Amino acid sequence: MNYFSKSLSVISLLILGFGSSHAQNLPKAETDVLKSLEHNISYLADDHLEGRLMGSRGEKIAYEFIVENFQSLNILPKGDDGYLQRFYLQKIVCKKGELIIENKQGKLNFLQINPSRNFPLSMSKPGKEEGKCIWVGYGIEAPDLGVNDYANIKSVKGKIVVMRLGHPDFNNPHAKLATVSDLETKITNAIQKGASGIIIINTHDEIIEPDFKPIVKAPFKSVPIYFLGKAASVDSSQFVNAKISLNIDTAGIKLEGHNVIGYINHKAPQTVVIGAHYDHLGYNELGGSTYRKQQNEKPQIHNGADDNASGTAALIELAELLQKSPYRSHNYLFIAFSGEEQGLLGSHYFVDHPTIPLSQINYMINMDMVGRLDTIKKSFSISGSGTSPRWDSILPNINTNDIKVKYDPSGTGASDHTSFYNVGIPVLHFFTGNHADYHKPSDDWELIHLPGTLQIIKYIYTLVGKLDKQSKLAFTKTKESMASTTTFKVTLGIMPDYLFEGKGVKVDGTTEGKPAAIAGIKRGDVIIKLHQFTIQSMDDYMETLGKLEKGLQTKVLIIRAGKELELDITL
Repeated sequence: MNYFSKSLSVISLLILGFGSSHAQNLPKAETDVLKSLEHNISYLADDHLEGRLMGSRGEKIAYEFIVENFQSLNILPKGDDGYLQRFYLQKIVCKKGELIIENKQGKLNFLQINPSRNFPLSMSKPGKEEGKCIWVGYGIEAPDLGVNDYANIKSVKGKIVVMRLGHPDFNNPHAKLATVSDLETKITNAIQKGASGIIIINTHDEIIEPDFKPIVKAPFKSVPIYFLGKAASVDSSQFVNAKISLNIDTAGIKLEGHNVIGYINHKAPQTVVIGAHYDHLGYNELGGSTYRKQQNEKPQIHNGADDNASGTAALIELAELLQKSPYRSHNYLFIAFSGEEQGLLGSHYFVDHPTIPLSQINYMINMDMVGRLDTIKKSFSISGSGTSPRWDSILPNINTNDIKVKYDPSGTGASDHTSFYNVGIPVLHFFTGNHADYHKPSDDWELIHLPGTLQIIKYIYTLVGKLDKQSKLAFTKTKESMASTTTFKVTLGIMPDYLFEGKGVKVDGTTEGKPAAIAGIKRGDVIIKLHQFTIQSMDDYMETLGKLEKGLQTKVLIIRAGKELELDITL
């Protein structure tokens, strides 16, 4: 990969076009900052690092790279072992998945897991199950939609249920049956009816098959569940009067994650923490991808250039800038977290096992996805503006040229600042917005908007300077967003535009096969009403999702191109 494909003259033009004046000059030429950002983001998001999954070879290459950068800048080590702080995650790995089908024609043996042919589903209970099977077609029970595959079946109790993947109208992307034919719904229904095991088969080339992941997530379902892909070449006739033997074996494994912690020690009483997570999804071994893999497609690397090579590269730049800065009334702790994608594991571990007293931390700044500032919207968001009363008097006075800043008072969210907020530390979280490449293999470094990341760095550097000689910030608890307090019964399958400032929820993208896409909702639509509930904000939207029941057929009111449009939707 050519790390320097953009010429310096092009970068200079981008800076000039985006506005470069700021309250305080950086102690490093902006063109040099951009060159460093490009090099570091492209390195961290290169295929060689294989997506930087926690505990993987790629994570090791990434943390060694960050350590080398800290060392070159004379940033002191402040982990438990040099720069590193280790933590662990227990996971389950599928060791064996065997299926034997005995029918009048003989035996069909599937004794070796083949990811493109036959495998246990990640929700499968480990153990052995033997018995007679029963064919239930697609396994759909939706009489209101004219389909009930259980209508003429007396009982499935104690039997191994065999069902077909998908639904009868699978060629129709807007089929209402799509809302009642997902794996979770069909499997849960069969278990509730007393199935002792479940086998799912695919007989259609066009249907996208589920992934096989040798590392699976608990909790399991209560029965073994096995999948036979199109390549297994089985059909319903082979299950007539058949006996089944299912045997699934799992074992626990321990994944080792690594925070990278560097320190500038000015022997000051207070310390500023600046953080960003450097891990990503790897090949999607642990889940989290929003990419719908095609049938028999090999797992793809999720490089995570924006999420979060961008924040990690910005962290390294700020370490250099603050090392060279005149701001010496605080110490600075730089933390590159791992395990964020698995549930803020690295940051949670740090606050439970801090390498400096938490009482000495003045505030924490977090950067997650700061690489895709939209050149049309020209805006980014700062969360946590309500975590200290002093933010209100400082943040609006920082020059951002023609870039808009959207403030969110909440101290909680789906990134590492939440761990610090939860222990009473004022936080700010910087984010340039969601995009269609989020958690997909397409989140590559060539799509990064380097001048936008530079603007975030300049903003934070200026902010740190303004606070350098000020007293310690007071902490304030904030009202949590509905996203962190509501249990959702349904999902629309949309990617909201979190930087949208109007009334309603603006759609930045939809997930194929989910209710929004099936209903015809498109990117750019603004949802203003769902069922009987008016949607004026993200909190309204989240609260509404917690009130509605799965399977509800209702209406959604949107604004598209300035006009209201009502669509039918099945949740």
